[in-house]
Amino acid sequence: MKSKILILVCVLATLSFAKNENPLQEAMETLKDSKTAYSMKKLDKPISVSDRSRLINIQVYREDKGDGYDVKAIKATGEAKKLLDKAENYFGSHQYSKARDAYTLALQEDPKLYSAITYIGQTYGIEENWDKAELWYKKAIDENYVDFLAHWLLADVYKIKGQKEKALEEISIAKVLNRNNPRLEALRKEIYGLNGMNIKNWTFNPQVRITRDSVTGNVIMEADSIWAIYASVQAAWMFEPKYKERAKKSIMPETMFRECLMGLLPFMEKKSLKDSVEVLNRLDKVLTAKKLEEFIFYEIILPDNPALIFYLDKKQIESLKDYVIWANKK
Repeated sequence: MKSKILILVCVLATLSFAKNENPLQEAMETLKDSKTAYSMKKLDKPISVSDRSRLINIQVYREDKGDGYDVKAIKATGEAKKLLDKAENYFGSHQYSKARDAYTLALQEDPKLYSAITYIGQTYGIEENWDKAELWYKKAIDENYVDFLAHWLLADVYKIKGQKEKALEEISIAKVLNRNNPRLEALRKEIYGLNGMNIKNWTFNPQVRITRDSVTGNVIMEADSIWAIYASVQAAWMFEPKYKERAKKSIMPETMFRECLMGLLPFMEKKSLKDSVEVLNRLDKVLTAKKLEEFIFYEIILPDNPALIFYLDKKQIESLKDYVIWANKK
């Protein structure tokens, strides 16, 4: 490994931490001793935030299996589908009372058609019968807590009724349950604004690009200045056998991201840099508040894998909801 930049990164990581305190030196030494040739260069231009607007969740329900959840799409079949289609036709032609009757019959035919409960609430909402809409959305949530649409619409009801704190709670749960939905994000911004909170949709966006030459097998890391150590640790996890073996033992890559984020810590030691670079400032607050686990899952893992939320229990989902609210306080 002949890159001078990579050697400097290795020195910085070694000087910044004791070996028994973190894995940075181990990652650097692994790259240095590897049979694979690693090199690093500075990014030519910033990497833009990925468009994840199509990575949105659909309505599902789940069955508790004791050691986890079995997540299933809500799908009507047979007579229940006929009744649901009938209800949808009534809804589309603004015959909301008849739509409610048909949704009710569909539910009687298939009690697991939980989305119909939410749709009944929606008919009341369109009629501006906010109390009944609230009642039905709460019923939908009681029956199927991961119904993001029920939380979303309940938040809207609370907003209309002037209960902005309750609206904040519900829209935050909906946001966690459907991380990338742009229409949901619009209501989140509105409700957060009403609560005097930051409405910016901040995105974790590492300035790192890692590629491997298909002919030589050499790995090229491109990174902005503060992301160089992060890139090196990530490369170790991507290509080094002992790291890939560690990755196989974990369902989700929290450990990998935790170690990668350690690569930002040396740059946080300079106050002026920490205060001026948003990711460093946010990470400092996260570490101080001991919310690193929530940060990793919500900011890094969920955007690319939004459906993973359905495998978390209610307590974990609400912990992420609390994180989102905390992270957006001014």
